Order: sequence, then structure tokens, then C-alpha cells
Amino acid sequence: MDFLFNTIEVADIEKSFQFYTEILNLKLSRRFEPRSGVEIIFLEDEQGNNVELIEYKEQQNPDSKKESKIKMGFGVEDLDQTIKFLNDKKIAIKEGPIQIKDGRFINIEGPDGVMIGLYEFN
Repeated sequence: MDFLFNTIEVADIEKSFQFYTEILNLKLSRRFEPRSGVEIIFLEDEQGNNVELIEYKEQQNPDSKKESKIKMGFGVEDLDQTIKFLNDKKIAIKEGPIQIKDGRFINIEGPDGVMIGLYEFN
């Protein structure tokens, strides 16, 4: 069995696309509308791991914001530089830096409530 992708249902696909490409440096793999009112964007990292963003435009209800229970982890080369970059982009650090056995990490939150860990390993 092969892992294919994670799917994140988003409220605003453009805002989420901007976050995942500009902040996490994911690249556009493909973008399409499989049917009216549904837009899908696949993003990938340098290793070919995929994240699917999907927006159901016709089913949005502004009073019912979904909270994500997903956490994604990304490796970074220099956590201090990453923290500076996030501060410059006005991205709040929700937790950390936290020291772990083989490095340290911080947690940030994506535009749809996805918790994202950014890990620097020794």
C-alpha cells in the first residue's frame, strides 16, 4: 500500500494556497474543478509528498467554522531563521521552541486550523 496524500478542507482556497506555498514552500502540482462548486489544489514538497486542498464553495456556512484535528510536520534547516521569517510574515508561533531529544520545534497554525510543527534536528 502506498501513501498518496492528505486532504484539508479549506474555507478560502486562495488564502490557504498562499499560506502553503509562501510559508511552507510547497509547490503547485495541479489545480482543477472536478465539478461545479468544488475546487481542488494539489501541492507537493521536494520529496513528492502531496497535500490536497479542497474547497466546497456551495456548502460554506460562515457560522460553522470547522476546527482541524490534523497536525503536519515539516523539517527546517535553521529554526531561528524560520522563526524570524514567520515573524516577518506575521505568522504567530502557537508553541515553542520546545527542546526534544534530537532537536527542537515550534508549532504554528494554518489558516484552517491545521497545526503545523516545524522541526530542526541535530
